[in-house]
Amino acid sequence: MQKPESIVSVNIDVLVGISSYDAFVYEYTNIENGKKYVGSHLGEVGDGYWHSSRNLEFIDLFSDMIPIFEYKILDVGSFDEMKNLEAKIHKDNKVVSNSMYYNLAAAGSAFKVPVRQNLIKDFVLRKILDGDFNVLDSWNKSVLLDRSPTSKVSALQVRYEDNPKVIEIRNRIAAKGDTSKCGRILMVELGGGYYLIINGNSTLLAVTPLKFVTKLKVAIIPKVFIDHYDINIDELRYVGHLMNPEDEVITEPTGTTDLIKTLQDFYVKSKKKIKFNSKYSLDYIYSILNCSPQKAGSIAKKAKTDYQTKAKLKSGSKVIDYNSDRNPENHVKVVERAKELNDKEGRVVVVHGGTGAPKTLSLKILDAILGNPNALKYIAVIHHDTDDVYNLWESKNRKIVLDRATTMLKLMTPLKGVLDENGLERDGVERTFRFEEMDHEESDIK
Repeated sequence: MQKPESIVSVNIDVLVGISSYDAFVYEYTNIENGKKYVGSHLGEVGDGYWHSSRNLEFIDLFSDMIPIFEYKILDVGSFDEMKNLEAKIHKDNKVVSNSMYYNLAAAGSAFKVPVRQNLIKDFVLRKILDGDFNVLDSWNKSVLLDRSPTSKVSALQVRYEDNPKVIEIRNRIAAKGDTSKCGRILMVELGGGYYLIINGNSTLLAVTPLKFVTKLKVAIIPKVFIDHYDINIDELRYVGHLMNPEDEVITEPTGTTDLIKTLQDFYVKSKKKIKFNSKYSLDYIYSILNCSPQKAGSIAKKAKTDYQTKAKLKSGSKVIDYNSDRNPENHVKVVERAKELNDKEGRVVVVHGGTGAPKTLSLKILDAILGNPNALKYIAVIHHDTDDVYNLWESKNRKIVLDRATTMLKLMTPLKGVLDENGLERDGVERTFRFEEMDHEESDIK
């Protein structure tokens, strides 16, 4: 990768193993004094973008062509994730008032995350596990189980699926003879003498018929603590997920269905900004399951597929597959549409192809341009075949293919003697290119 002379070294280690991304966060470090500049960019490393700083000191150093900056890619991912990371770095380091940063302004975040994973996992959970919220006196089982209108105790639904192992938990408690191997019932103080159970519901269900169990150990997170750290309901549910790993304590671990529902909830609440396979979502899965990237990826993919299927069913529509092998009848429609757009005089040249193979599509378009240099218009009739292909096209590949076509056209000498709508000859006429999209969905109601 070519670089400006002012850059001493380029560190792109973070790209190892990464096949695709929408944006990245970068950092410049002045090797003489350690002063930094941090920014983000929608695009790929090596696309010709280097910075957008308006700091004259930084600009002068950058353009002097004297090696002085180390350039490092900090992370890659979706545009929203990278904007959030950039905003976090700016906020954490107070870059505007920090003399060790060239940044003149702090970036705003793209969206507010529903769960502050680091706060909950590294701080709140640690205090729970260390026993900071443990209560000396046990609570009566009857009080914890009371769900009458006058009850002071309610329960948060941490799991989205029924616990299939309540009977197993009950049998293990019965075999032990007491609940000493059970974790404490974890509650949050709501104020006014009311409490919310956020972990331990399965234990309560298990001990309900056990007459020898009359009291249970509890831990209570004070209202003043919740208010001080502004902990929301999604973060309380996250605590419940974290409290249920597969270990020796008698409890039911958080299941895949719970995580799928949680990821779908994130996607909806963030107005589709928190993607299913985003770093934020994958980190959430890792924190709960401590699993492999392949396992986390499969859960994220399942969450996305289920969401899209339900959305399609709800709308009464389905994706149209134009693949020539799988659906030759639909593919004929693509060919026919291309013929309709073509003209006999050769002024309009039309190609067609699927967007799932952007390189192949690009080659078709470029071959059509180079093979028909006297044409005035070039059109590509495209189809997507799946939602994943469509989403990747809209977020990334459309721009790539369009840029390739328009760049080629700009390199060509404008046409001479082109007849306009009034029959007059025009010189210096630029060629044009556009996409013609086949319908992506059709009714699923027969």
